[in-house]
Amino acid sequence: MHPNQPAAPAMGAPVNDENDDTGSLSSHAYVVLLFFICFAFSYIDRQVVSILVQPLKSSLLLSDTQIGLLQGAAFTLCYATAGVFVARLVDRSNRVRLSAACVAIWAISTAMCGTASSFGELLVWRAGTAIAEAALSPAALSIFSDLFPPRKVTRASSVFMLGPYVGGGVALLGGGALLGWAAQPSTAAWLAQQGLQPWQMVFFVVGLPGLALAAVLLASVREPARRGVSANQAEAAPPISEVLRELFVRNRFCLPYFFGYVALILLFYSHAAWYPTLLIRNFGLSASEVGKMTGPVYMLGGIAGVLSASLFVGKVSDRGTLRKVLRIACGAATLLVPAAFAAPLAPALSLSLALYGLCAYAASIVMALAPVPLQIAIPNRMRGRAVALLVFLTNAISGGLGPFAVGSINEWLGNPKSGLAIALAVVGTTAAATSAILYFIASKRCGQASVAGAEQAAPGE
Repeated sequence: MHPNQPAAPAMGAPVNDENDDTGSLSSHAYVVLLFFICFAFSYIDRQVVSILVQPLKSSLLLSDTQIGLLQGAAFTLCYATAGVFVARLVDRSNRVRLSAACVAIWAISTAMCGTASSFGELLVWRAGTAIAEAALSPAALSIFSDLFPPRKVTRASSVFMLGPYVGGGVALLGGGALLGWAAQPSTAAWLAQQGLQPWQMVFFVVGLPGLALAAVLLASVREPARRGVSANQAEAAPPISEVLRELFVRNRFCLPYFFGYVALILLFYSHAAWYPTLLIRNFGLSASEVGKMTGPVYMLGGIAGVLSASLFVGKVSDRGTLRKVLRIACGAATLLVPAAFAAPLAPALSLSLALYGLCAYAASIVMALAPVPLQIAIPNRMRGRAVALLVFLTNAISGGLGPFAVGSINEWLGNPKSGLAIALAVVGTTAAATSAILYFIASKRCGQASVAGAEQAAPGE
């Protein structure tokens, strides 16, 4: 992871709405697809650590608390902080070039994780991955707002928001398969001759392809004109104080909406960081086996949720989109409460996996719809920083607190098996219930919000 319209342009100042008339549907679809692939790669790079927990602990002598920091605060605080600084660039610079540069940087940083010989070195390269990934979501979602009118933004954003589930699933499935292959005696012997361990090879393989993806993005996507921005305001960007006023003074729904999403992502990060390890410890599975099981479940649940989100929204007017999106998110978060409680505590592997898939389904509905309120209710030159603020809060709070809290509660309970299950259940259930309540409040407060881009859509769109 609004209302008031931007001031009308001065008389005679042309407005950049040519995106409504130029550019074919297929070219717009290509842009959405390519940014989705970039987003999926970002989650492959960030979540592959979850399948490497045991070999990393063994090789670098890490504790569960350090693993929690590595997947939580160490990554997400850098991600969140960097997002604040790049957000102004998103609002005033070439978003395609910015995105391509960041994809290349995080690809190199992920590959360099494979060279780490200590917790400190791994921490530095994970920070590099996090900082580079921070620009992608604000840039892509801002671009979609310029390519599509408000009522069509939901579908484009939903496709993009498949990234965490496809990428996370590939990280589990592919990372587990890669780790299993690299651990085979013949492969391990060859790696040992090169002074490498299997987990290091995994980082190299998942990181380096991002360089090619960055080149494709830079070469094949053109920066779109900004919808609703007059020509003589091309470089204008309101100060951050005006963005905050737009978000939290003029739009009363934003505060509960922001923190409802923060609570939801706390659960997401906790599951992503610790659920594979729970299966390894509680059911005696190898990392490769866990990847093969959880990867498809994670992807299918997430894809089904994102597609359901688009179907649930259905046909709706530009002005009716906001309330409907918030209500759907509230319902999905409510469904998540019992699933989040039961999945870690299930006594049978098959039941635990089924409930895990239900968690992925419900959470992905909320995630797919999360950026839409900002895209349709915030003036153009504020959207990048609005999205960046949401990203900052979700990562600084959710990513920092969730995995760390689970690891710390587990160590406090003193039982690596049952303690981890209890910790995941407590953190997940609390997060889901909080999210549902806050989304409900937001849906009741959005009556006065207008749609910033509604009047800028071309007739007949």
